[in-house]
Amino acid sequence: MFEFISYGTDKLQIFLLILLRAAGLFMLSPILSHPAVPKMVKAGLCILFTILMTTALPLAELPEMSSIIEMSGMALREILIGVLIGFMFQLMFNAVHAAGSLVGYQIGFAMAMVLDPTSKTQQSVMSQLWFAVAVLIFVATNSHHLIISAFANSFEVMPPGGAVLPAAAGELIIKYTFYVFVLALKLAAPIMVTLFLTDVALGVVAKMMPTMNIFIVGFPMKIGVGLLVLSMAMPIFTYGLEKATIYLDTQLHTLLSVMGKA
Repeated sequence: MFEFISYGTDKLQIFLLILLRAAGLFMLSPILSHPAVPKMVKAGLCILFTILMTTALPLAELPEMSSIIEMSGMALREILIGVLIGFMFQLMFNAVHAAGSLVGYQIGFAMAMVLDPTSKTQQSVMSQLWFAVAVLIFVATNSHHLIISAFANSFEVMPPGGAVLPAAAGELIIKYTFYVFVLALKLAAPIMVTLFLTDVALGVVAKMMPTMNIFIVGFPMKIGVGLLVLSMAMPIFTYGLEKATIYLDTQLHTLLSVMGKA
């Protein structure tokens, strides 16, 4: 009878630790953490993930805890692991927002701002457009399955209660954060280069025809050229997102392995 009670208590502790990691995942992961998803749906999926992982994982030995402070630290680490998994995939969408802002500024849509419900800040129209397209591509390519797979694989290197945060993990996180700027420039490069050449051409025309009002001609021309190149570069945009997703997923496994070996 005592063994049965002890077994149930251990399972309950593991269930709560997995629930905390799943809660961290739903705090920052793309799509799952979006304000448009109802909170009841998030809570239901979080509990569902926890039940599935609790039944799939073998009964692991939890580290001994002698105080409430150690227990709180363990719970906080589990939440941070879930947040970190979502953060790695969220980096790609941050890069999409940055690329859309760069393109919108170059085209001339800098004044056209809309409210972003995710960050509660003003974003350019192009930034929101690219974000919507990125979400559609992310779902259409089944990339959201990588988030669930990374969450499940995290328990192989870091069982419940075994999460650690070494200094090497912080260095890798800073390195991956820098990737946002690199990816943003890659996504926006085709349009930015084309609009730069358009500005050069308009400058040459202004020199050849000083009487022409180049501002009146150039503003709609840059919008037309920008939207045309944007539609033509959509396959490149899709390819870049797919490669970025694979890269971030690979780097996430590397990061989790470093944290699991610490």
